[in-house]
Amino acid sequence: MTDPQTTNTSGPFPKSATLKAPAKNRCTPAVAGVVAGFYTSYVKNLAVLENLEFKEVKDQARIDRLKANNEDLRKIAHSYASGVSFPDWKRRLHADTKRAFSFLGFALRPNAQAFTFRLGHEIADAALSAAKGPIDFLSALMRTRGIRDIAFVTEFTDSKSLENHPFHIHGVARIPGGVSIQSIQELLAPKPDLKIDPPIKGYRLRGDNKAIVVTQLETPGAWVSYTGKEIDFTAHRLQSGPDYASRSATLAGRELYEAMRAWLR
Repeated sequence: MTDPQTTNTSGPFPKSATLKAPAKNRCTPAVAGVVAGFYTSYVKNLAVLENLEFKEVKDQARIDRLKANNEDLRKIAHSYASGVSFPDWKRRLHADTKRAFSFLGFALRPNAQAFTFRLGHEIADAALSAAKGPIDFLSALMRTRGIRDIAFVTEFTDSKSLENHPFHIHGVARIPGGVSIQSIQELLAPKPDLKIDPPIKGYRLRGDNKAIVVTQLETPGAWVSYTGKEIDFTAHRLQSGPDYASRSATLAGRELYEAMRAWLR
């Protein structure tokens, strides 16, 4: 009589379940910032090492330290990214990760700077009511000042104050040398003037909350995280994509991603 607890098999040995590799996590913008930070530090060390190796009198102690540091960076990055999927850029990489790498890669370009552009009421309202959408409107407007190499996200502030418009921009750009902060402010966030006809509500300065802020990029990964903090809320408000990247920014992002992906392999 057959024991009911005996496992039926089709042969002399029980069938074993097929072992599957654990699914990998998606490369989020936050992960992108961390791993890209490891990789760019590694590349910078390589450049320093190359210069040191060509010197007649070599600082061998410094060379050894940099090599050890690069080996540590490689090990840490590989360990951190071991459970992360890095798919093909064109077909399977998520849109928000492409946006993050466009920011990160473009930040490495010469003369790239971080910026926040707040908008006067008239400009913000015009952007939000534009037939082709606010992204097209704002990117076209900035091209009138020669700002063509740019990646940005739009954002709504969570503020109850109606004094200034809640719609504004964060991003990375190469601003031409002849373009002043004043000219950008006159374009995007003019000062209020209620005495003229029609009156200008513009943008009213309060404390240190300047209308136009342009700074050097010290920590690109942190800037990517900051600029994306309201991306879902803004996309819901706009009912459309809240971000933009010029061809130059997208190319920089793809080059960084593919170089980093090869390094991790």
